[in-house]
Amino acid sequence: MSQPVSVYLDSMSRYAAAMEDLSASFGETRRLLIDADVTEDSFGLLSDSRECAKVYEERCTVGLEVLQAGNDAFLDLAQAFREMREDYEASDQSAATQVGGK
Repeated sequence: MSQPVSVYLDSMSRYAAAMEDLSASFGETRRLLIDADVTEDSFGLLSDSRECAKVYEERCTVGLEVLQAGNDAFLDLAQAFREMREDYEASDQSAATQVGGK
């Protein structure tokens, strides 16, 4: 006989909310980086500063991609926790209906 499984539905809801908060933080950080007014001239006019601007742009591009991936991943996790909760609730309801004959 298998062991009974305890599922804490409220915890799943809290995890989903926490994942949404993390996603929002990634999104906000990404927005701030996009809104930063950094142009090639921000690094000065010397030829060496042009290389700094190029490196900055490359790293920002990678950073923006990582932030978007984090945003998406945490939104997906939030959805997964919500779906798990719904599935457990539906399973419990189905089992109760079968036992209760309703």
